[in-house]
Amino acid sequence: MLKSKLLKPTILSLSFLSVLSGAAISPALGKIQQAFPNADPLLIQMTLTLTPLFIIPFSLLSGRISLKFRKRHILFVGLTIYFLAGVGGGLMNNMTTLLVTRALLGVGTGLVSALSLSLIADFYQGEERSSTMGLSSAFATLGGIILTLASGWLALLSWRYAFAAYGVSFFILIMVYFFLPEPPKSEEGSNKKPGKLPLSVYGMGLLTVLLMIVFYLIPTRIAIFIQDTGIGDAGQSGVGIATMNTAGFLVGLAFGKIRSRLKSFTTLIAMLCLGSGLTALNFVQTFPAVLIALFFAGMGIGALMPTIFLVTSNMVPNKLNGPALSIVNSSLYLGQFASPLVISFLGSLLGLQHIRDDFFIGGILTLLAAVLFVLWMFIRKSKNSTNENS
Repeated sequence: MLKSKLLKPTILSLSFLSVLSGAAISPALGKIQQAFPNADPLLIQMTLTLTPLFIIPFSLLSGRISLKFRKRHILFVGLTIYFLAGVGGGLMNNMTTLLVTRALLGVGTGLVSALSLSLIADFYQGEERSSTMGLSSAFATLGGIILTLASGWLALLSWRYAFAAYGVSFFILIMVYFFLPEPPKSEEGSNKKPGKLPLSVYGMGLLTVLLMIVFYLIPTRIAIFIQDTGIGDAGQSGVGIATMNTAGFLVGLAFGKIRSRLKSFTTLIAMLCLGSGLTALNFVQTFPAVLIALFFAGMGIGALMPTIFLVTSNMVPNKLNGPALSIVNSSLYLGQFASPLVISFLGSLLGLQHIRDDFFIGGILTLLAAVLFVLWMFIRKSKNSTNENS
């Protein structure tokens, strides 16, 4: 079929909305805390983490219902919910209704995020699929740059205005309507039941959970950290998160070349960047130092995201790409939701209660994830060698 010149930008625009949808208002977190001074601090953090909790089941659900309904129709519903719930958060007057809109934002994002990856597999093959997967990660990071910058500066006027950043989803809805055709359905083996997913896919899901637990420290903590330590304000919090996302965006654009040269070492070096950035935040005293630490963390996550999706898709036959990627995609959001709970628990367990200590814990967990990855690669290579010799 003939592809519109705007097909790829339209597919990539969906990635623009998906990964950091909940974290987009993170620069306004300090202002929201001031607006609701009697609210439990955990509830304030849940304005970010409740969204990924609802993304998880609806991300899995979208893969199943796409077998019965047109993907375009699912995207229309998801984007409409995303727009109304995202912008509507700024109209709420209490924490209960605010959290309801954040949950609905998760519903909309869940319907959109899994399909954004599925569409890449539907329309592209081979090297073009790999490069588009890298671009998808870059566009997701670009969304974080623009949305967090916009919400950070808007938060200087009012915390309510920060939610207007979600209005960009309306323009993406228009792009989907005009430029995204319904993807072709494969007839090959349509009557056959798909096989089971290998255990390695679930291993990638576990790795993704661990990585997002430590990475999501930054969106949930950095605004409060910068303001509580006197390093900066809400606007500078937005600049800090945008700096991290800029690093991730640049790495995503060059991901194909980086992966071809470093191969498996890409993951280890990325974990080292993320871990060093988190650890550095435990010691920084100035805003420029914060930016440097966030830039390193951004490089790490910018390489890890496309690597995880690419490695997962290569583990399974084409028929199982959807289920495999949906598990990893859901694991990503599960890690986001679990992040403040796990870090708070570990902080209490270890007697580390200062906000700086959270980043130190995150650095240790990153090293743990690196060790698990090395062990997993060793086991996988050993199994492959055994199979070849048998």
